[in-house]
Amino acid sequence: MGIYRGNGVELYYELHGSHDGPVLVFTHGAGWDHEQWTPQIEEFSKDFRVLVWDVRSHGRSSCSIEPLDGKVFSQDLINLLDHLEIDKAILIGCSMGGHISLRTAVERPDKVAAVVAMGTPVTSAFNWHNRLNRCVKERCLRKLTMEFIDMSLQSFSFFAYGLSMRLLSMDTLAKMHAKGLSIISPQLREYFYRVTVKHEKEQWIRIFNAVSRMELLEDLPKVSCPTMVIEGDAEWMMRRQHRFICDCIEGTVHRLVSSAGHAANLDNPEKVNYFLREFFTHCAFSPTDKADECPVTDTLPRVNWRTCQT
Repeated sequence: MGIYRGNGVELYYELHGSHDGPVLVFTHGAGWDHEQWTPQIEEFSKDFRVLVWDVRSHGRSSCSIEPLDGKVFSQDLINLLDHLEIDKAILIGCSMGGHISLRTAVERPDKVAAVVAMGTPVTSAFNWHNRLNRCVKERCLRKLTMEFIDMSLQSFSFFAYGLSMRLLSMDTLAKMHAKGLSIISPQLREYFYRVTVKHEKEQWIRIFNAVSRMELLEDLPKVSCPTMVIEGDAEWMMRRQHRFICDCIEGTVHRLVSSAGHAANLDNPEKVNYFLREFFTHCAFSPTDKADECPVTDTLPRVNWRTCQT
């Protein structure tokens, strides 16, 4: 474990596993911390060098005075990799962490061997203009109606949650957050409550505002490394976002995880670990390969969205 000081913040990190092994970097979701990746640390530190860290204003990292956004988070990760003298790594992220990983692949492709994203948002603009425009181009009134209804409900839920953040106590918000994320795996409720209730109310609002405004849509085609999307079969928030990742990044591999929601790596760690190891072996590098010799392959099948969206 250690602390990196730079860019006006202190970042907490932990390194596990073989010093000479290829590097995996796991980045947690908004409001959570590095402990999200405990099942993956235990599995992959046997063969890889595993780096987990707390994003600024999360966990044991210090809070940020400057505005929070995806670019700041990504620059923090780049600085941390430079500090640890890590030339290249596979980046794995959930939710906000997936966005940070993808953005880092755009900003510094030389440092990214591959990306794995799960439950990952890439745009907020896509929720309105792009979704309606796509239906109009397809001349499908039924799809247009369903999209409008879905977006209306989504907008109401964001408005309601934004209002609740200002009216409810942090303890009540943490309980709501934990309950929603632990529907599939009730044993996770304690972790999500504990990690959420640590935040000051104002800091929690800043994190929510930053995540809801993160934008990477136009830059997605710039991601040139092997990419995989992992999606829980009960994931509903990011399903359309995942579709856009697969459409925009050529050769993206998609894997659907049974009995899993937004935090698929915690709901079904065995299946997620299986898919990760498969991807590392076929699309990135195996434990015996060097990162700078990362082979690119298209042998794994492309996503079939008709199957995935049912």
